[in-house]
Amino acid sequence: MTFKNQVIVKESKKESSYTYRLLKTWAEINFAAVRFNINSIQEKLDKNIELMAIVKCNAYGHGAIEVSRQALNLGVKALGVSSLYEGIELRDIFKDIPIIVLSAGMSGQAEEFVEYNLSPVVCTWQMTNALADAARKRGTRAKVHIKVDTGMGRIGVWHERADEFTRQVHKMPDIEIEGICSHFATSDEQNLDFAKQQFDWFNRCLEKTKDLPIRFKHISNTAAIFNLPEAHLNMVRPGLSIYGVSPSEYVKGTENLRPALSLKTKVAFLKNIPKGRTLSYARTYKTEKEMKAATLPVGYGDGYPLALSNKGYVLIRGKKARILGAVTMDQIMVDVTDIKDVKTEDIAVLIGKQGAEEITATEIARMAGTIPYEIFTSINKRVQRVYLDKD
Repeated sequence: MTFKNQVIVKESKKESSYTYRLLKTWAEINFAAVRFNINSIQEKLDKNIELMAIVKCNAYGHGAIEVSRQALNLGVKALGVSSLYEGIELRDIFKDIPIIVLSAGMSGQAEEFVEYNLSPVVCTWQMTNALADAARKRGTRAKVHIKVDTGMGRIGVWHERADEFTRQVHKMPDIEIEGICSHFATSDEQNLDFAKQQFDWFNRCLEKTKDLPIRFKHISNTAAIFNLPEAHLNMVRPGLSIYGVSPSEYVKGTENLRPALSLKTKVAFLKNIPKGRTLSYARTYKTEKEMKAATLPVGYGDGYPLALSNKGYVLIRGKKARILGAVTMDQIMVDVTDIKDVKTEDIAVLIGKQGAEEITATEIARMAGTIPYEIFTSINKRVQRVYLDKD
């Protein structure tokens, strides 16, 4: 067992009682599930199609360095992040793998992009020229991915003139166009008409620049990997699917993915509460009968949604225990009146399986009025990560 940056790594398959004695609230990430999901994605692709594993935002809360190791060992050819700082963190560990920074970079960061051999997306001359200047000073070439806007509307060169921009960048001696990309806005929806239109626009750009030596061509996120096989090109960018979750009910073929993360805590305190008492901030819950409540040391300060106040539930001893009152920063209370033999330090599952019951991140997101991405990425560093490797 090692401790680093508030992350606890379980080295063996055997659970360590010492490890769990120290934990209050923790996330368990199962490497075997991550590998299974990546293999499942690879099986859907032609052999000439590469994967860029999306590990931004600490691999959606799963641990960017740890997940990247698993992905690279399976032949994944590139890593996708969102910021310069995420890229530097990975470059310190992974010296040669392409690391693509998919959000807009700032021209003031150009020297660091070149120094750490990171590949930013570019769509402005200000950024492209800054990268060229930085590369010239170092006697090297800056690697970039041209970002084409086909309808997302955030960043990118509009598709109507993206081929012209690409050709001009190609002429720059200090720039290497490593890739060209776009991003789907609706590939996880039931109606795929706009996604197909986006792909058509992107394909037109690719056709006009097909004579240029561009290594990676990519537009497909998780939803498009499953819903739009014609859009795979020669690289795809799986994100949520690596972690075992489908982006929406309209993404078919994701049923066998295995959720990699479970979120757990422990019963810290038990109390009998008389009829007519009110609980927690704003007194939003009033007992209608005598009850038994368990206090759990987890709250919105750990990333557990405030929106689950009075409507979420957890699993204790394989039974559902509903949340009583408000989710506070550090603690919640749950109803254990009808659950036998509950004791302090019993494990409570917030996301994951216990006995025959399961709470999925998708269900938590639905109850909280959000999406699984937000549920995962909200789990912050106060929550220790425990890495398992079991089938």
